[in-house]
Formats: sequence, C-alpha cells, structure tokens
Amino acid sequence: MKIKLDTNEMPKPPPIEVLEPVKKSIDEINRYTPQIEVNKLVKLIANYSKAPENSIILSSGSDILIKELIFLFSREREIIIADPTFFLISNAAQKTSSPLLKIRLREPEFNLLIDSFIDEINKPTLIVFDNPNNPTGSLLLNQKDVKMILENENVILLIDEAYFEFSKISFANLIKDYPNLAVSRTFSKSFALAGSGIGYLIAGEIIQKRFEGLDIMLPSPSVIAAIHALDNIDYMIKYIEEIDQEKKRIMSLVSDMDLIVYPSYTNFFLMKSKMHDLARTLAEHDVLVSDVSNHYSLSSEFIRVTIGKKEENDYFIKNLRNIVS
Repeated sequence: MKIKLDTNEMPKPPPIEVLEPVKKSIDEINRYTPQIEVNKLVKLIANYSKAPENSIILSSGSDILIKELIFLFSREREIIIADPTFFLISNAAQKTSSPLLKIRLREPEFNLLIDSFIDEINKPTLIVFDNPNNPTGSLLLNQKDVKMILENENVILLIDEAYFEFSKISFANLIKDYPNLAVSRTFSKSFALAGSGIGYLIAGEIIQKRFEGLDIMLPSPSVIAAIHALDNIDYMIKYIEEIDQEKKRIMSLVSDMDLIVYPSYTNFFLMKSKMHDLARTLAEHDVLVSDVSNHYSLSSEFIRVTIGKKEENDYFIKNLRNIVS
C-alpha cells in the first residue's frame, strides 16, 4: 500500500457527526439540493468568516471559482501572479490572452517584494496570490501590503486562502472596505472534505456583480457535509493541532539529515536535497510525495511533503533516511 503524502489532503476523515448526515443525504440523490440547505450553508460561512452573507459565493470547489474569476476579470487586463504559485492559478492565467507578469519569490524565504511592482501598475490589472503559498508554504502578504495593492483603483485582487485555518492569517475583514478584493477558501483542507468539493469566495461588490447569474448547482451530500462540518467545528481545530505537532516533529527529523527544510504555514512543507530524483526514488519505496518540478518553476531537487498520520510520516522518515544516507 502506497503512503500518499503528495496532495495536501488531511489524513483522517471527518467525525461521525459529519459523516452520518452525509450518508443519509444519499437517499435523496435523485433530488436537487434544497435551496433552504444552500441558504443555511451561506449563513454558516458568513458567520464563520465574519463577512456579509451577500459576499459569499459557493461552488463545487474553490478551483472553479479561481478559474472563473480569472476568466471574468482578465479581459483587457494584465495579470500578475507569484512564481511559483498554485499550479491552477498559473494554468488559468496562461490560458487567457492577457499579458502575464510572474513575480519571482526570493529564496530562501520565498518572500514577495510588493514594492518591486506595485508602483508600476497604472492600467487595469488582475493580481492573484495564494497566501500561504503553494508549494513553498510561505506567507506572501500582510495587511499593509494588501491595503497598498487595493488602494490602486486599477487593481482587482484575488487572494487564495486555501490554508487559512493553518496560517490563521486572513484578509476577508477588508472586503467591506475594498470592493476590488476577493478571497477564496475551501473545505478540502482543514475540514478534511477533499472528496466532497465545496469552496467559496468572499467577494467585494465589484466581484459580486460579475458573478451574478453564475450560480452552480451544488451536490446535496457536499452541502450537507459542509453544514455539519461548520456545526462541529471543534474537530477541525483538533485536526490542525495534530497536524502542526506532527509537522514540527517531521521537519526537525528531516533537518537532522542535513536537508534543507523551509518554514511552512500549511499542512505540508517544502524541502530540498541534492538529489534530482528523490520523489521518484521515494515512490519506488511506496511513498508518494510531490515532485514540484512537474507543475511549479522549481528544480527537481525540491519536493513537497504533506503531513500524514504518524505511522505514515514515520515510514516516510525511515525511507528518506535510508535513501539519503
């Protein structure tokens, strides 16, 4: 059996309080999701995000919303993204006909220099950053930076906060003051609902208007899963604490092997070795990690490792130690 540490999923399923209602909802799979359930989920997300209900836009995964926003706002705009960034952001931006500027993250911190480009923006521009960043796990933005970007009226800014619950850093509080801001989030990571596929935007007024009429029919089991996840939010908090503890332990063990490990505000970490085929070699030992050179602008010396169960992480460490020693 292969150990999957390559797709940033949570290693445990949600508790029975979430799973049982989802199982029951399957009995009515022949029906569309009742609007009352969708409205309930929107209300719960608004309360959780401390955002107005009318700012919440739901979809079957945040990836759909990210792509849709890029396509809606890329016309006659330049696009600015980080490099590297979540591969879906890069792929969607490259499929538009808009000019694309990639801002290279600076090693070893993989930080973003806002001053290097913000003063040059004097025409309509779409900026898309993931914070924390995937695949580096680093934080790219702070409140001062985001406000500086948003105060330029030429800019539409999308911040992907897929790992917000791990980083505890969010810019959703700025939505009420900046109509040109949108924040995307997902239930796939911290809530352990990757197989469910529910994501949402917290959108400023400019973005809300462009999304009008783009309602997506959501699968009932997915809506029910998200509702009960928010109704039983303590499990998510517990899962994150467990992941954080394991991450510290595993990153320390990797560092002891004289491998480079980068700080992470997510449920994964980026590491660098002197081997260009480490991901392939680990796969031969039934450990799947992400060779970031496949989708990201990093060399194959880098690999991204998701934090799994303790026994999975121990198996990874055992094989990594044997390979690099």
